[in-house]
Amino acid sequence: MPTAIRLSSLTPLILIFLFCLGAVVGSFLNVCIHRIPKDQSLVAPPSHCPSCGQPIRWHDNIPLVSYLALGRKCRQCGSPISVRYFLVELLTAALVTFLYYWLVMRQKEPLAVGVIYMALTCALIVSTFIDFELYIIPNEITFSGVLIGPVLSLVWPQLHQRAPIRGYWAATGLPRLDSLLWSVMGILVGGGVVFLCGLIGKLVLRKDAMGFGDVKLMAMVGSVCGPILVVAAFFIAPFFGLLMGIPKLILHKQHVIPYGPFLSIATLMTILFQRYFLDLARVFGWSVQEFYSYVMR
Repeated sequence: MPTAIRLSSLTPLILIFLFCLGAVVGSFLNVCIHRIPKDQSLVAPPSHCPSCGQPIRWHDNIPLVSYLALGRKCRQCGSPISVRYFLVELLTAALVTFLYYWLVMRQKEPLAVGVIYMALTCALIVSTFIDFELYIIPNEITFSGVLIGPVLSLVWPQLHQRAPIRGYWAATGLPRLDSLLWSVMGILVGGGVVFLCGLIGKLVLRKDAMGFGDVKLMAMVGSVCGPILVVAAFFIAPFFGLLMGIPKLILHKQHVIPYGPFLSIATLMTILFQRYFLDLARVFGWSVQEFYSYVMR
């Protein structure tokens, strides 16, 4: 009898495959970053040099490899290729691989849940790079996420299996409906918290403190992650913002920075360490419930 191949022995091959697949996905994300703000089709025309307009041959369009092989220049006109293309492909490949390893292999999340978080991460990557360059977050990304999140939550209730949607946190007793309601709550809480903070900031500072794109971004995050994690991401984001904001303020006297990228980084942190945030929420929920019971005696 031949010895069965153990899954653990295939782990290196799986991770290598995912890294390559992630790089390919990153190449498509580059197309999204370049074309979505310009309202251009993602399908036609085929990939071409932004400078000379010449189509890029297949062997010059291999993720990561072609950028280095061409010496960061277009083969046709010699114009430099932005390092952003390489960074997006590398970042996407690394995050897709790590999310699979951390969530599916280490945290034992279902594969479907891991794939959903990978898709959300890809949406955050596109939003981040567009926001960095143009200070906008496209509706094509956020509105699509807001609509798709509840559907995914309904189809795969395992997406919120760690969430405290039992007992005190209210539930219908139907896993799919509980998951759907948790997603809708995430949309309302995620978008509502940012909108409220932006409104207060505008009243205090007499100018826009946060863009409406950030509201839509956090609504999208809430649709997938639920209300607890989206609130956690909102409160973590300022710490990442300070790392960039203070140097820009000191060196360049720049008072306005895109906030979407920091919300995205914070979201990724909450996804990776969600069990700790959810455990903290449970403790807080029990404490509130006990305090309420004590007061109402």
